[in-house]
Amino acid sequence: MNILIIVAVIVIILAVLTALKAKQPAKVGELAFDSRDTLFSPAERSFLGVLEQSLDSRFRVFGKVRLGDLVKPAKGLSNSKRTTALNKSNQKHLDFVICSAADLAVIGVVELDDQSHGREDRAGRDAFVDQALATAKIPIVHFSAKRTYAIQDVRATLNESLKLAFNPVASDMSMQAPPTVQPVQQTKVDPLPAKPEEAAPVCPKCASVMVKRQAKNGSHAGDWFWACSAYPKCRQVIAL
Repeated sequence: MNILIIVAVIVIILAVLTALKAKQPAKVGELAFDSRDTLFSPAERSFLGVLEQSLDSRFRVFGKVRLGDLVKPAKGLSNSKRTTALNKSNQKHLDFVICSAADLAVIGVVELDDQSHGREDRAGRDAFVDQALATAKIPIVHFSAKRTYAIQDVRATLNESLKLAFNPVASDMSMQAPPTVQPVQQTKVDPLPAKPEEAAPVCPKCASVMVKRQAKNGSHAGDWFWACSAYPKCRQVIAL
């Protein structure tokens, strides 16, 4: 009987020592990591290009921002609830955050929802994020992932949901100094009908959404063209 008691005590001691060792932080030399290669998925990178085209120079877009960097536990919570709120908010990341270019004040959050958001675990995550931002009075807008987007539709949704209330063309022009021109003889010309904004095409090589770029150098300097948003992985271009 005494032998069994001694064996049981030894087993308990070994179990306790093993548990304590598991809780000890691993040394730097014991850890190893692999690169994720890219910060965004192809769908997120494509939508980022669309999002940047939909905003004017008064705004900046940041990606993969931690929810805990935007919100903090409200005053009056108990210590346990405060710790729970802090841990949950620090474990969630937001797809895109739109800030004011002047002072980087948060304007709103943009989430890109693919098919995975229909899963129960993702739905619970989305509900928590939406509720956290709502209590912090930070607006959020959800876009469904698509193969192609119309810039004017994205811009209209941002205007309505985030209350941006801006005219991108007028805003950009107002920030530029008026050019000096010589007076010329005015001639009455019938105005041309406004050309509807062209929707961003899909890259024929990798199916990413393309973004409009302007050549800075070379024989085509000043010319506009469509470039794949997955650059530099994909270097496909289409002339306008």
